[in-house]
Amino acid sequence: MDSIKRLKLGIKRVGSDERGISNLLVTLMIMPILLFMSMMIVPFFVYTMKLDHVNMVANHALKEAESVGYVSPAIMVSTNKKLEQLGMGETSSQGNLYPSYEGSTDYKVLRDASDPLITFSLRYPAPNLFGMLPAIGGSSSSGEQPGYYHILLYGKSEAYE
Repeated sequence: MDSIKRLKLGIKRVGSDERGISNLLVTLMIMPILLFMSMMIVPFFVYTMKLDHVNMVANHALKEAESVGYVSPAIMVSTNKKLEQLGMGETSSQGNLYPSYEGSTDYKVLRDASDPLITFSLRYPAPNLFGMLPAIGGSSSSGEQPGYYHILLYGKSEAYE
């Protein structure tokens, strides 16, 4: 008889515990938001990782250019190979080939020149951060370009002759 009373009291407690149901409802409302945010952070991390890789390769290329005195074709080929090893090989966008070195110093600058500044410019297409917007009802903006990484570094020539 005592066990039947305990069972009835347990059923009353479970039926009157509204906190569990409200926790379930809040969880069901928040989970899609958290899932969406966790999926949207992936393109952002891809963008920043690629930016870090491009920046690292550009810094190495600037060091090579400082020792030679300018951004030589050999440095450009070496930089292209490094980018290709990182999964960012040569590509074209709107008829332009990338990586692009427009704006880099292409003539020899000696160490004892009045202005021994060397400019290294690297431009490469960036991944599209807004590719997932159509999944939530945003505009596809298919006609827009996603943008470019443009690394512009300055160094001092170390070339003697």
